[in-house]
Amino acid sequence: YSERLHFISLGQGQGPRAEQFIKMGWDTGDWVCLQNCHLATSWMGRLEALHESQDADKINSDYRLWLTSMPSTTFPVPVLQAGIKITNEPPKGLKANLTRQYADITEDIF
Repeated sequence: YSERLHFISLGQGQGPRAEQFIKMGWDTGDWVCLQNCHLATSWMGRLEALHESQDADKINSDYRLWLTSMPSTTFPVPVLQAGIKITNEPPKGLKANLTRQYADITEDIF
């Protein structure tokens, strides 16, 4: 599936490239991951308009859009409300961190 998952790190000038991959995903069913959305909050309105303008029946049922972001007070609320939110916070404290690191160690590391 790695050839069907496209990562775009958002930043200055990456909006048109992201839009291109999104539209391609609508047709092909590819997945798109837009990283660092907190750096492109001004473009998030365009993202919202893109999805509102497209007929859901014309989007390939395999298509998925993933957004990653740091917490931001300027992130558009409609974009947040339109999806499923998952948070990933590191454990607090030394014991919790060491326990998590130990759980991640596999035989291959040794």
